[in-house]
Amino acid sequence: MILDACAAPGGKTTHIAERLNNTGVVEALDLHKHKVALIKQNADRLQLTNVTTHTLDSRKANELFKEECFDRILVDAPCSGLGVVRRKPDIKYAKNEKDLNSLQRIQLEILNRVAPLLKKGGILVYSTCTVDQIENDGTVQQFLKEHHDFEPAHLNTPEALQAFKQEDYKLQIFPQDFGGDGFFISSFRKKG
Repeated sequence: MILDACAAPGGKTTHIAERLNNTGVVEALDLHKHKVALIKQNADRLQLTNVTTHTLDSRKANELFKEECFDRILVDAPCSGLGVVRRKPDIKYAKNEKDLNSLQRIQLEILNRVAPLLKKGGILVYSTCTVDQIENDGTVQQFLKEHHDFEPAHLNTPEALQAFKQEDYKLQIFPQDFGGDGFFISSFRKKG
């Protein structure tokens, strides 16, 4: 049982479903109905029968799912997008410090709400497409501070990305590293 808490447009959802060889269940949530339709369309196109979609704010996931029902949870959180400025240059004009603080609050709310849905021993992955240290590391440190039932978990990465690990459970890629986008990924295990 896997939850993709912020799933649109469905690339990660369908990749996970394919990796499961069309077994198990991938529950995909998104806030916007038209984006959920994209997830469903991608799953149908790939003939994946193990994807279920829901139009739902992931901060309300506990209204749909029972505690400790997922083996893995992915939170590719809404963020400032500062890692994709190269492709979306207006971001630098549209975002300000107040936005960053607001987004970090939303990220923490999502993590706080989905954390109880993870089984003991399960893995929670938090990722963003930003390079802002406060938004990324700040969120990770605050989450771990508030959730003593979670610990950093080894982040499996391909050999080519090993040099970008900040610690065993955190990875930061900057746009200049590969001439592409910037991303942050961290991994936590629920103690049990």
